[in-house]
Amino acid sequence: MKILNLTKEDVIYEIDKIISNNEKEKFYFVNADCFNKAYTDLEYKRILQSTKYILGDGSGVNYASKIVKTPIIDNVNGTDLLPMICDYAQKAKYKIFLLGAKPSIAEKMKENLHKTFPLLEIVGAHHGYFDWEKESNKIIKKINDSKAEILLVAFGAPFQEKWIDKYFPQINCNIQMGVGGLFDFFSGNIPRAPQWMRLLGIEWIFRLIQEPKRMWRRYILGNPLFLHRLYKWKNSKKK
Repeated sequence: MKILNLTKEDVIYEIDKIISNNEKEKFYFVNADCFNKAYTDLEYKRILQSTKYILGDGSGVNYASKIVKTPIIDNVNGTDLLPMICDYAQKAKYKIFLLGAKPSIAEKMKENLHKTFPLLEIVGAHHGYFDWEKESNKIIKKINDSKAEILLVAFGAPFQEKWIDKYFPQINCNIQMGVGGLFDFFSGNIPRAPQWMRLLGIEWIFRLIQEPKRMWRRYILGNPLFLHRLYKWKNSKKK
């Protein structure tokens, strides 16, 4: 897969261009954990490889980019990007639909965003706990009826990417973006790391402390595995 070397401001420019031209695109964020999943999940790997807008998220990807001598210029993570999307959408009068997370989380996120962006049009919110085969068409109708230009899907990787890829032709939203655990942060369900930890690239330590049972495999096992595969790939290129 190819990570686009963009700043967060560049991403907003691309979003504006897509909507203005009435086009449709998928946006996915990838971190070290995503690379590990794509290594063994061939469908997920295919989806990422066939998607234009792949954005590097996190210190692991930043480190890897330096190792392969193509350093990324910005950590374009969804948590930092969302306020910029909301500010842009509020000014441009574009509508947003929230899909994902546990019941009530998307609605709480909607309430919190309106405190900062009171004129932002969030035209729908639905949880992510539904049967894809039986309920997706009903939910897609709700999304399309809302006339939203931007759809944020928070199922977690690789499920959100697979759902968007499968139903992309049926969904009218110009921007269809997989955002992982974003709703949990903006609903207040899970606190985010302090700014100093983010600047040092150790936000993952804060998340591990917050949710050790859920995150230990991802970070304690996953990070070394990601580095092992990275150096293995790099060494194979020397032969």
